Amino acid sequence: MKQLWRFLLSLTFLFSFFSLSFAIENEPGASLRLRQEIWDNVVSLGTARDAQPDRNFFRLRIQLWDNVKFNDNLRFYLRLATEPKYYTGPFRLTLDDGKNRKRFDQDEVIVDNLYIDIKKPFDLPVNFRIGRQDFLGADMYGEGFLILDGTPGDGSRTFYFNAVKASVLIADGHTVDLVYVSDPKTDQYLPSLHPAYYDRADRGRLYINHKKRLTASNEQGFWIYGRNKVSEWLNIEPYYIYKKEDEYIGIDEKYINTFGMRAVFKLSDFSLRGELARQIGKYTASGNSIRGLGGYIFAGYEFKNCPVKPYLEAGYVYLSGDKTDTTKDEGFNPLFSRAPQWNELLIYTLIPETAGKGGPIPGYWTNIKALVTKLKLNPTKDLGIILSYQHLWADEKTNITSGTYKDMFSNSGKNRGDLWAIIGTYKFTKNLDGMLQVEYFEPGDFYSDKAKNATFIRWQLQYKL
Repeated sequence: MKQLWRFLLSLTFLFSFFSLSFAIENEPGASLRLRQEIWDNVVSLGTARDAQPDRNFFRLRIQLWDNVKFNDNLRFYLRLATEPKYYTGPFRLTLDDGKNRKRFDQDEVIVDNLYIDIKKPFDLPVNFRIGRQDFLGADMYGEGFLILDGTPGDGSRTFYFNAVKASVLIADGHTVDLVYVSDPKTDQYLPSLHPAYYDRADRGRLYINHKKRLTASNEQGFWIYGRNKVSEWLNIEPYYIYKKEDEYIGIDEKYINTFGMRAVFKLSDFSLRGELARQIGKYTASGNSIRGLGGYIFAGYEFKNCPVKPYLEAGYVYLSGDKTDTTKDEGFNPLFSRAPQWNELLIYTLIPETAGKGGPIPGYWTNIKALVTKLKLNPTKDLGIILSYQHLWADEKTNITSGTYKDMFSNSGKNRGDLWAIIGTYKFTKNLDGMLQVEYFEPGDFYSDKAKNATFIRWQLQYKL
């Protein structure tokens, strides 16, 4: 399978060298994004400062791309990316089991996207996209609840999946996507143009053979996803997702089948949306079964006649937790969505309790109940403000009594705590925009008395050509 992927992606790559000669439209572009992030007690809530010191760092993502159109039915897209980081302290990039600490993360220059679009070949009612691709924006599945990020290990540097997607056009407003993906723990299919660091650590390495770790283990998946516009006010999206996660340090290989549905109801200024997913699977070595359940429901109302055009929504999120007194794994598995969903701060705070299932990579959303409220405002056409309050619980208690994070959890309570967030965005010009994000978390009795309040701050400037 790996050889097949290399052949397909290499063929696509070679195809790019001849693309400009035959293209009827060519749209090159570039993006430069500068961010600073400040983490205060974010990962361990201040209970393991030696292992998880606070962070203050800059990250600069650079993207270069070309969008080549040959005709209405054939298109080619290529994007390169890199995102070096500089840590001002106290956290530093740690390699070789802590023996090598660096302020500068040089990063790789990688092929971020590389695919071909083929629309309705031989007049068949199907569109193909073959190659490395994102499932974001117009290509997103629902709200990204289960399918969003194929490379969670590198943060927001990339989101790609190595995929073959066939979109079958059933009728007007009715489509079915058939998708196969293969996401190895490091990029095995295309070369990097500049090497990353080499890490000699025995466990949890961030870099393997001068390539950044993208997932905890090699992952493969397949899904069937339907989109049905039942009426002007109702959309229904049923789906089935299969995922295989290879063995990782101390974690058995597992197979997961997910059956779910998303529905969106919108009538005038009122909207209601929800999603429910049931998971059934098994760990290969132990034979222990997997039984997870997750979903959400949100109601919103837009006050269109008000000066700042407020949009108010409230909802509830449920992600099952793993019971500590059974051999089953009842915890919800986020599949391909280990990314910020309802907040950013908590994806890092989840690491100490989920590393034993999905490795030390952020965003393993599980064992959560949350009441989420959000208010969106647009004081001007260029200024956007989002205010959010969230109260969070755990579905199940923890049983963590040893190790690095033994002082973080109470092992007796279920109240995770309260989270407040504000995000401001501003569009300075057609090409330049900015963002400021602040999140504050006050832990509840799910955590120990030693746990401290946490703050996450991020600002960014982004320039696009």
